[in-house]
Amino acid sequence: MVTRLVLLIILGFVAALYFPESRKMMYDNAMPVLQPMLIWNAEREMEELSRSVRREARDTYQLPQARGWAAFVVANFSADAATDPWGEAYTYRAWADSFAIRSHGPDGRIGSVDDLRISKIRPF
Repeated sequence: MVTRLVLLIILGFVAALYFPESRKMMYDNAMPVLQPMLIWNAEREMEELSRSVRREARDTYQLPQARGWAAFVVANFSADAATDPWGEAYTYRAWADSFAIRSHGPDGRIGSVDDLRISKIRPF
């Protein structure tokens, strides 16, 4: 049973590559299944980014600056860690006592209901 399912998935991807008009249909049918995994992945990445920010804050006694966020991410992670699973950059905001990391979510729009956000207090 599992072997047949894997074979069907592989055939579907091959068909999508071979027949360009079928790509949109495959994408539309696969997204309801893939979206929860992408959201979970974004939440995991944001948690890892927040651990790095907290580690930096413990070492330097200050939170990274928002204007240097992209450089901070590139210095501490690979280049794709700066973007969420939908290709948009994670945003960062710092206050005196806390910080937040945000993804604009599947629709890529700021302030919509599918935005993902993680907030943490300063570690010192």
